Amino acid sequence: MKKEDILKASREENKNRDLAEIEVMRQAGTCAGSVGALVCCVISLLSSRLAHTMLYSPWAIYFSIMTTQWSVRFIRMRRKSDLVLAILFLSLAVLAFVGLIGRLIEVRA
Repeated sequence: MKKEDILKASREENKNRDLAEIEVMRQAGTCAGSVGALVCCVISLLSSRLAHTMLYSPWAIYFSIMTTQWSVRFIRMRRKSDLVLAILFLSLAVLAFVGLIGRLIEVRA
């Protein structure tokens, strides 16, 4: 292969994005996930201490986001560990959603 062919194939594979940009986006996603978990913990702690109740809505949202992230990684990379994490986060999202629905039914009744 010629140098030009290799460069062209690389551009097509990376969709004309710089590898540094791809790495920055990956790091940003990881950081965003950590901050999201921290915010959910703070909200849950505050609601537990101040209102003596557990809020499920932030966790339902957070675990849904994480399910999507790991599902996309599995679809693209086909790694079994990504599938396991996607299933784990899906289970947690479903549990949080069930808790949220249960809490809404309690409030309504």
